[in-house]
Amino acid sequence: MDKDLGNTIVTTNSMNSGKLTIQQNGVAIPTQEFDRSIIVKNGKFYFLNEGKFRKYTLEKSGLKEIGQLPMPDQHIENINWINNDTLLLFTSDNKTNRRLWYTKITIKPFKIVQQQELKIPSSAPDFNIISVGFSTIHQQQLLIGYTFNKIINETDFTTIDTLYVATLDKTTLKLKGVQEDTRSTYPGGINTVQSYSFNDENGNYYFMACPGIALGNIPSKPTAIFKIEKESTQIDPNYFFDVTAQTHNHAYGIWYLGNNQAIIRSERKDRYTDFSDHHSTYQFEYYRIDLVKKTTHKLDLPFDKGTRKESVLVENGKAYIAIDDSSDRHQVWIYDIKSEEIKAGLQLDQATDFIVRIDRLN
Repeated sequence: MDKDLGNTIVTTNSMNSGKLTIQQNGVAIPTQEFDRSIIVKNGKFYFLNEGKFRKYTLEKSGLKEIGQLPMPDQHIENINWINNDTLLLFTSDNKTNRRLWYTKITIKPFKIVQQQELKIPSSAPDFNIISVGFSTIHQQQLLIGYTFNKIINETDFTTIDTLYVATLDKTTLKLKGVQEDTRSTYPGGINTVQSYSFNDENGNYYFMACPGIALGNIPSKPTAIFKIEKESTQIDPNYFFDVTAQTHNHAYGIWYLGNNQAIIRSERKDRYTDFSDHHSTYQFEYYRIDLVKKTTHKLDLPFDKGTRKESVLVENGKAYIAIDDSSDRHQVWIYDIKSEEIKAGLQLDQATDFIVRIDRLN
């Protein structure tokens, strides 16, 4: 996002060093065609806009639409690539935010191969907005993590004190059962905006619950990490990583490093006033966490701004962390996972306001 509130895509072959000017090196995209929740996969871009799920290539002049699929009156809650050629979309309706759809899309050819409304039971009638935070195919079943919200007034909302995991037959989508857990709430978040779950090397599935003011808005519950073991479809009742107990704050976003290590992005409640300045305050810290020992270690990085960003890319033994700091520096920092060394990498110019996501294009 530029300081003039426009959007720009910048591509580069290396994030290890150098400087880029977004006006010279980037491709400006009209705001009505693009936002931070755009999906990037194998050189193509995907975005739900004006009732159509659209497929694009990136040209010098901007995004060029090469396909579209009708999806009227819906918005994306969660996505899941089940392979390089098949995408699962979970969408909610724009009118009530209560009805949930499952759509399976093949990329080549670009078409909908399965679409069905999912009947997810609600346990509290006054919490009538559904929020899907994760989805995964696990033990040949479809697992969906979700919760329910309610509107308090024009600017405020809250979340029920429970997270739910529904198990469905992955082919028929028949509901087989629902798990409830009250140790935290608001599992995950819109994962096109930020990452909240992953599989480790052993096939165990982890997800973050985010009850802070920026997502669940029930801060009396802790930000926490849950586990579903490889051979099970049930939340592990004996595993609970209470992140808030360690950091005394809430966190949004988790990225897996390997070997039971991950990075989380944590707010600092002493540095912002309320939700009105949450996104613009330089307050976010990055922690390396140990999922087995349940410990946290703060990384020596500048405070970041921007409530929810896909700001970490992990590959080849390094984590590339994009930070917009208080000196108006828009820097990719390179964290060596083995040596724990941190050094400065690619930098964008000061026409940048937020680096809202960092992705591998190809």
